[in-house]
Amino acid sequence: MKKLLLTLFAGLLLAGCYTAQEEALTPQETIIRNIARTSFPDRVWEVAPVEGVEMLPVLQQAIDSCSYYGGGMVRVAAGHYALNGPLKLKSNVNLHLVEGAYLQFSGRSADFLPVVLTRWEGTELYGHSPMIYAYHCTNIALTGRGTIDAQGGKEFATWSEIEANDRDRLREMGDKLTPVQERIFGAGTVLRPSMVQFYGCSRILVEDLTLKDSPFWTIHPVFCDNVIVRGVTIDTHFPNNDGCDPESTSNVLIENCTFRTGDDSVAIKAGRDTDGRSTGRPSENIVVRNCLFHSECNGLCIGSEMSGGASNVYMENVEIGTVKNAIYFKSNKDRGGYIRNVRVNNITVERARGAILRFETNYFGFRGGNYPAIYEDFIITNVEANRADNYALFMEGNPERKIRNIHIENFHVKDAVHPYHMLLTEDVIIKHGSINGEVLPETLPEDSEKIILDVY
Repeated sequence: MKKLLLTLFAGLLLAGCYTAQEEALTPQETIIRNIARTSFPDRVWEVAPVEGVEMLPVLQQAIDSCSYYGGGMVRVAAGHYALNGPLKLKSNVNLHLVEGAYLQFSGRSADFLPVVLTRWEGTELYGHSPMIYAYHCTNIALTGRGTIDAQGGKEFATWSEIEANDRDRLREMGDKLTPVQERIFGAGTVLRPSMVQFYGCSRILVEDLTLKDSPFWTIHPVFCDNVIVRGVTIDTHFPNNDGCDPESTSNVLIENCTFRTGDDSVAIKAGRDTDGRSTGRPSENIVVRNCLFHSECNGLCIGSEMSGGASNVYMENVEIGTVKNAIYFKSNKDRGGYIRNVRVNNITVERARGAILRFETNYFGFRGGNYPAIYEDFIITNVEANRADNYALFMEGNPERKIRNIHIENFHVKDAVHPYHMLLTEDVIIKHGSINGEVLPETLPEDSEKIILDVY
């Protein structure tokens, strides 16, 4: 009896210690701990290149068989694989590319039909298939030291110059809430697909791969949950070549990645305008950490497609090179939605052509709506930047929705042409800030007029 009581007492002590440890976790650590992980049976399907054999059906059959028999790994041996069409991932499959494995897609638009259900800049449609596509799958992974080459410049990239008619037609459909099954953009249309897209999936891992030459956004989880992107290198420099864009997606970790991109390195999305507000699914519980950003456009972003809302976002330990805007929250009065409860910490910036820290509520593309977004509850700490060609700090809200509850601490910019622009803000506090060697007051004066900072 005494031994039983001692055992019970020890158990209660351990439970108490565990509770104390749980309470000590930071919010971002709690998010990371709660992300459901992938797990695969110890079964392997081996695939190796065979000269003269079309490898797309071979790879697809291996993926299908692996999933059908309960899951495992499809291990792709070193070599070159020319793929004349998309690969479709399936539940419980880890597609693993060993070092030296090189998947090269054709880059021909006709090879990526028939259409699949997708999202294009935040509006749902049936469009050209991504190179790698997963639809309503659970427990899936893309891993290994291999390379995936979309050859996006072969045909797709040029569509950015001629897409206006199809883009505007899709956006009008989204504004009118045209049934999605009627939004068909297949042969003869020119809306570029993402490179890797997970649509309505859960428990996703993308790890260690190199991804090259995407036709559009590179890694694009849509309506997903429990996503980890780790150790990935993205090297792609065409228009709109975002690195990783979680959209209407929750419980996400992006870590230890290198982004060399033609557009935003990481941009958190949540649908666009009426279509996005109607769907109403936010992006939330997202951690971005320990990454290197060499973008030709922007660094850490939320928006501009954020109509479903974005919250509980943590960005930390990120090195940003020369970009247009380094830390960037963007929307306009068509969007609606909200960006709230955002924490940014320990960021270094080499140079920003627009602004180091920017809150933009007048992002281009405005079509005359009356849905100002909510921006509130930000904590920005430990930002060190060398150069801002325009503004160190740029905040401009709306009369209906001021930017509010912003706490900035240890924010230092060595050289900025303009220190700051503040308009329609509320409860913005700066502690231990400096620009051009001058200490900032805790409260900055408001400007009297709007300014167009035309660096997007």
